[in-house]
Amino acid sequence: MNDREQKTSSEVATLWFLAARTMAVAGGELPSVQEAATGLYAQAILGFTEEDCQQAKSPHQIDNKTLIDCLSGVRQLSKELAEKILTGVMMISYADRTMTPLEVRWASMLASAIEVTPDEFQKCCVNARVIASMLRPQGSQA
Repeated sequence: MNDREQKTSSEVATLWFLAARTMAVAGGELPSVQEAATGLYAQAILGFTEEDCQQAKSPHQIDNKTLIDCLSGVRQLSKELAEKILTGVMMISYADRTMTPLEVRWASMLASAIEVTPDEFQKCCVNARVIASMLRPQGSQA
């Protein structure tokens, strides 16, 4: 992977971690299992390398980014990649089987930014619930 592709991958990974952290903050607390799932999702579903993830979370990449930067950046992604990010963000929200008003608002803002249809949004929600249920420890209620 050349430097330009690596930079692009790191920038997209930064968008993922910004969107994911925003949802985690909106929900109040992120269990360690879901925190680990955030990284696994980044690698397994979004295709980032461990190096991409580390660079994306570095102070140089993430310190001066705002929610507006995140929304603007996600809007510029391909529809498929943006929907994967929305699905991952929803997975974080569904970790405790509930959604707070702030989580609903962040999901709505992301969905609006990427201009998903109601059917596309529903598909992302269903996929997120399936992933969240697979990652939930056996017998865990929250």
